[in-house]
Parts: sequence; structure tokens; C-alpha cells
Amino acid sequence: MNVIMPQLGETVAEGKVASWFKKVGDKVAAGENLFLIETDKVSMEVQATEAGTLTEIRVPAGETVQVGTVVAVLGKDGEKVTEPKPAVARPAANAPKSAPQPAVATAASAPVTGYRPFTLKPFEEVRTPVGIAPPPAASLDGLKMTPLARRLMQNTGADPAAIAQRVKARGGWRIAAADVTAAPAARAPITLREGDTVEPLNRIRAQTAANLADAWRTIPHAFQAVELDVTGIAVARDKAKTAFEQRHGVALTYLPFIARALCIALGQFPRANASFDRDRLILHRDINLGIATDLEQDGLVVPVVQRAEDLNVAGLAKAIARLADKARSGKLTPADLAGATYTLTNNGSFGTRFTMPVINPPNVAILSFDAVRKAPVVVEGPKGDSIAIRRVTMIGQSFDHRAFDGSYAGSLLRRIKEIVETRDWAAELG
Repeated sequence: MNVIMPQLGETVAEGKVASWFKKVGDKVAAGENLFLIETDKVSMEVQATEAGTLTEIRVPAGETVQVGTVVAVLGKDGEKVTEPKPAVARPAANAPKSAPQPAVATAASAPVTGYRPFTLKPFEEVRTPVGIAPPPAASLDGLKMTPLARRLMQNTGADPAAIAQRVKARGGWRIAAADVTAAPAARAPITLREGDTVEPLNRIRAQTAANLADAWRTIPHAFQAVELDVTGIAVARDKAKTAFEQRHGVALTYLPFIARALCIALGQFPRANASFDRDRLILHRDINLGIATDLEQDGLVVPVVQRAEDLNVAGLAKAIARLADKARSGKLTPADLAGATYTLTNNGSFGTRFTMPVINPPNVAILSFDAVRKAPVVVEGPKGDSIAIRRVTMIGQSFDHRAFDGSYAGSLLRRIKEIVETRDWAAELG
């Protein structure tokens, strides 16, 4: 049985075999860890789906190969074994161009970045802007180029010839993202002073840092925010939260209410529920809501509530809680992390007042939700204005200015505000 490099997401084209948990000749049980993958955004363990003996390792640790490449072979007990090959493995000649059915299953992953053409689903629409340059070719001056390097080169306007020259000078054979973003001159090392402590970044933190830096460099971020009066939500929540937790087994927080209002509004503003793909904007039919989840300050992952527009407040509360639990226990699967079309991040539990988040590519927008607090608010009434104590919060949206402009973004925020402040939330909770 061939073990292949699995498909890790709609936009990822390759993965690096970081290490092997087994060696040639070892017996492997179904569900046992086989090897570790590293991509632009995540490290993940890959398990065997069938039992057998590891008869051949075709991709040694440290090599990066395309999705669909045969990385190893599992045989029956007693079959001849083959020692690992030192050369870089290439995709099999008959490997399908689209994502094949993998011979392995994964236990943990995170969203990844790297150009791979989108496969459009029914009812999804493509809009192509005018005047955007095509991306560099997959190879340059005889050197291979990773998908992320191609995208960075296109978006940053880096000099391809100069980069190729630097890579060849150091004896390299492939242009990676680090080659595109690295400064030509080396930085001076930081001098450690007495009492300083060096804390190496763990794997997830390092990947989170690299991904956020890439998104900030390559996406023209714009930001807007509005204040919400969430008193109506607070009243409905206070009355229902005890019975809700007993009935559904999860706490009733403010987050699923905001998520519900967001999904309703996105149905009316489809350009925000979209992916930016080189020179085109893909408008998605389904609203797959990514929920930014902190891993105890060790990094971020973005599990996805699939078809969130079909869920009410209770359904969203249960889905978000389930994904958060899986994320913090390391049990997320690729299915949990695939296909986000819009991202929501919540810092309210930390008491923040105002957050400007970084976009999660290929999404074109991300909404932040901050702490709910009591505040004096001017309330308009039939007898004139009055001041009342209300529950308020801030929501802010970072958006990709290539996808839409400030008037569109502001209209979306205004619609979310209208839904939050006027919807009968008690009726929705039943």
C-alpha cells in the first residue's frame, strides 16, 4: 500500500517530511503515528490507516514534496524491505492532479498558505480584477520555486533575478519564501545583556509568527470598527444561560450571538465571504466560519464551522465549543481546519477594548470582537434623548483592500450592528 503526502487544505500544494516515527522494517498498527509533516503554517502527525510493515521510505526526513507524492510503502509481514533513498522524491507519474484519496489520516493540523489553484464549487462566482500581473513561473533560472515564494514574489515586487542569483551562490536548488523576504545584507546580531533570557520559539509559535508576518507583508490591510449595543443579547442571555447549559452542555457566551449576526450579514455582502486567488476573487456560496483559537499562548489555529449560515445561536455555540476543545487537546483533523471563507476572532475574555486583527489568507476579511462592558449611552426615545446604562462592545474588521473598498466594508459593519441591536434574540433561543 502506497502512503502519500496528503492534501492538507484547498490552497496547499506541498509538504515537508520533518521526521519519521518508524524505520524501514518496523511493524505499523492502524492509527499509529507514521511521520511528521511541516507546512508553511503547521506541523502535524500522520497516522497509518492500515496495519503492515514499513517496507520502503521514499522521502527521507527533511525533504519537501508535492501533494500526492508516494512517501513510503506499507507491505504485509515478511515482504522485502528497501532502505530509504537519499534523493528527493518526486510525484508518481500517474499521480492525479487533484487531491487523491490519501492512504493516511491526520490527527492535528492548521490552516496553510501556499498557492494552489482553487477548485470552484457549484454556485461560487469568480471576479477577475483588471491590471494585476501574473505570478512568476514555477521555476526560475533552473531553480524550483515553492508556491509561497511565488506568491510573495508577485505581491512584494521582489527582483526574481537577484533572488535566483543569491540562491545559486549558496548552492541552493530551490527558492523558498525565506529567500524572497530575506534582506540582502545580514542583520547585526542582538547583543545579550546580563539577565537576558533566550526563549526559542516552539514549532507552533514559530509557524504562527511566520504566517502572520507573511499576511501582513503581502495583503493591503484596511481597518474599520463600530460600537455595538448588545443589551438585547445580554438580557436574553442572562435569562437563558442556566437552562441552556443544562440542555446543551456548553456555556452560553456572547460569541455565538455575534457569529450569528455576522453570518446573516455576510449573506448580503458576498464579497466579504470570499478568497483572493492571485488575480481573481472567489465568492463562496457557503459561509465556513473560521474561529481563531489561542493555544494557551503557544500559537494560533483557526478551526472552521462548516456552513455556519445554517446554524442558529445554539448550533453555533456547540460547534465553537467543540472545536475549541479539540484545538486545545491537539485533536483537530484536516476536516476541522479546511475551507474557511471568513474568520472571527474574540479577545473579549481578556478585557480588550479595541483589536485590529491580521487577515487569515486566502480570506479577504476578519472580524474582531472585544469585551462587553457597561457604559452610559444616549438613548433616543419618543420623549427625546436620555442617558441609560447599556452593555456595549466593539467589533472591528480588517479587510483586504484589493477585494473591496471602505464603503462596502462599512456597510457590512452597519448591517451587523443593525442585526445585533434589533433582532429578537430571546425568540431565537426558544
